[in-house]
Amino acid sequence: MPTRTDLTRTTRRVLTAGALAALFGGLAFQGTASASTVLAQGCTGSVVGNIGDQVAVQGKDLAGIVKAGAKEQEIFLHFNGVDPDALADAITKAGALTVGSVPNAPNGSITGENVAAAVKQALQDASGLGVTADQKQKTLGSITTKVAGNCGMTTYAGNYSSVTALPSGGTGGAMPVQPTTQPGTTSTGTSTAPPRDYGNVPAALPGVGVAVSPGARYPSSAPVAGLPTPEVLGGSAAGGQNDVRNTGNADALASAPSSNTVQLPMLLAVVALAGVSAALVRTWVLRKVS
Repeated sequence: MPTRTDLTRTTRRVLTAGALAALFGGLAFQGTASASTVLAQGCTGSVVGNIGDQVAVQGKDLAGIVKAGAKEQEIFLHFNGVDPDALADAITKAGALTVGSVPNAPNGSITGENVAAAVKQALQDASGLGVTADQKQKTLGSITTKVAGNCGMTTYAGNYSSVTALPSGGTGGAMPVQPTTQPGTTSTGTSTAPPRDYGNVPAALPGVGVAVSPGARYPSSAPVAGLPTPEVLGGSAAGGQNDVRNTGNADALASAPSSNTVQLPMLLAVVALAGVSAALVRTWVLRKVS
């Protein structure tokens, strides 16, 4: 007969096993529930989802392209066994076809080849591809070529952040982006400081390619082809003249005679008046003295 101690141990083991089973069951359920599928509106355009979401395309949205690709291999009255209508109906009944996923990036792409591979897998054993094995492969090749040339989507991750990027292949556990510094600076944590040595900074040497001599700019010999000979103050560029050249072709205009100009008779009258005044002053002074 089991004792009370044995019953207690057995009960503890059962409770521990049940708790572990519930824990692992909950984790498994959570992992399954976190994965979701985003249905695209056709096989072109853009799709917005979360990182890791599966992207799917409805088969009915691909029926027209599949039918067009099969018609390129069809013979009159389906003599070779290719039936475009049957293949279009088969891809419609296939439902949602997974063609890619949302990457851990701001955006990504799902090419037409990705969609064509999913269509080929769905129609691998469908009726209406042809009678012979060779014809079936030709029909599948025509359909996949048509799908690849007409499909292609862009995916956008709605939960992507440029500050904290998620680890590759997961949807949890944020990984902080390491701080970066500018080249040539030293850093401590997130702060930066100027470098101690500026010896590697390029600098222009004085007198090297800075100034151009006047002789190089204004040669005294023949002028530069296509450019006029410059004129220099105090002489021409050729050194043949010493006068100051006027800028342009402006000339001074002769001024008209003015009525206010003092003439010669007026000057003679002023001189005579001055002489008479001097004689009177001299006579007056001599009389006073005597």
